Amino acid sequence: MKKFDNKFLGFQNNITSRLVMVIIAFASAVVPSVALLSSPVEAVKLRDGKTYFVQLPMFLEATSTVNSTYASHATYYFEFDLPRNMGEPLQKLEILQTEGFEAIDFIGDRTVAYVQNSEQNSGQRLEIATKTEILPNQDRDRPVITVTFDPPIPANQQSKLIVGLRPVRNPRYDGVYLFGVKAFPQGDRPNPQFLGYGRLNFYSSRY
Repeated sequence: MKKFDNKFLGFQNNITSRLVMVIIAFASAVVPSVALLSSPVEAVKLRDGKTYFVQLPMFLEATSTVNSTYASHATYYFEFDLPRNMGEPLQKLEILQTEGFEAIDFIGDRTVAYVQNSEQNSGQRLEIATKTEILPNQDRDRPVITVTFDPPIPANQQSKLIVGLRPVRNPRYDGVYLFGVKAFPQGDRPNPQFLGYGRLNFYSSRY
């Protein structure tokens, strides 16, 4: 059900992105101060420096290599489909645990990320460098995890992105744990877009 929700949300976000483009185009015709700046990849960028995706990345699913409670050595993988016409390179992901009985702690320097070109069908994965920061969240008692790509992931090729986070341990308590994901385009003033929720299920080893 969560996969369906994320696909529907991705469809809804793509419509929203197109509406944003129409509104900005109309505004640029009426108010010159917000006219778009042109670029080779047709990025949506305003004169005030804000950047937008033309088409949003699609959040496919989240999975864990180990689903037993309180297990160590697990990796949580977040998988995305990156469209050819994103408009702006993908600079950063922001991941926040939004549901679950306890907060899960992560190891910042154990993040892995790689891309796979969907058009080549070769199965080869290219590892990409990342910087992971675990930041306090003023609204919740759970930290925000930011994964910054260095360099940003190009906007002009169809590819699949997989990001793996390493928890210190799985939670002690079983149940459903949800993670909300936002994507940030490249730029000094990026406009973040919410991509959906990743759902992880953990089961007690006593049963």
